[in-house]
Amino acid sequence: MFILKVILHILFLFFLIFAKELRSQTYPFKENLKWGIKENETVIIKPVYDTVFNFDFTGKVCLACFKARGVSANKFIKTYTTVYSCNYLNKKGEILKIKTDEADTCSVFSLGKNAVKQFNDDQKYFVLSSKSKKYLVSKDFTQPIFKGYSELYLNAEPKFVIAEIKNEAGISYKGLIDLNEIQVVPFLYSGIKINPIDSLIVGCSAGLGNNGDDDIYDYTGKKLTSYKRHIDMATKNFVIHKIFEPREYYILLNVKTKEETIFNADEVLPNRKDEVMIRIKNDWFTFDLNSKQRKPFQK
Repeated sequence: MFILKVILHILFLFFLIFAKELRSQTYPFKENLKWGIKENETVIIKPVYDTVFNFDFTGKVCLACFKARGVSANKFIKTYTTVYSCNYLNKKGEILKIKTDEADTCSVFSLGKNAVKQFNDDQKYFVLSSKSKKYLVSKDFTQPIFKGYSELYLNAEPKFVIAEIKNEAGISYKGLIDLNEIQVVPFLYSGIKINPIDSLIVGCSAGLGNNGDDDIYDYTGKKLTSYKRHIDMATKNFVIHKIFEPREYYILLNVKTKEETIFNADEVLPNRKDEVMIRIKNDWFTFDLNSKQRKPFQK
């Protein structure tokens, strides 16, 4: 089951963290009003920074920042604000350097509101910001993607990255790229969802104002089918539509028989072949798409 695999994966990561903590312990320390990081009692990041964030759960990357005064973005009121210029470092004290769109080498990054979360989220990769664009970097400090995007999103399928661009009018469009920067799904959608169990990709057009269809792709980027109704999730044998007005509910479509079944839920997630997880308020259930039977989810 997909949810069970996710839970086991999280438990495995916690085990790795715990095992690593038994062997070594990294922690920030302060000296002469500046911050650094020690591993056990050895200094691995010198105390020269105004703030530091400890190494991620893999123990490969930390974030260390200098503080400075910057001018407020409000051009009518000249005020000053605190800004942070940050370095990503490994345990050797090496500073991450990336290539940007302009072919510049960049080693100083802004401290965005999601910066700490983003370098802690994934085991292999993290997203960072440079000159208002997002780049993908591995935790071994290699750079698989050199083009900058307005946003990048890691997901349940590690070989794909959901990317977002903006047109001249400031409208955002999402597409899908692989780790060789090859476009898999074009930048036509407001949302992208991936079902790794059935190797399917859903592109959603809701909110773009173009009355576009929602589309289903396979992993090669081939468009398989399109629907006028919003697609919340798709499997090889079923499509789950979500209806928003006059009330929210789901329609389960059997793609072979064309039979439709209405059901209510607050959230739907892939679980295993022809089975999903559904959340009703705070309770989770497994829902068999063939029998239409639901059972309380057993962890």
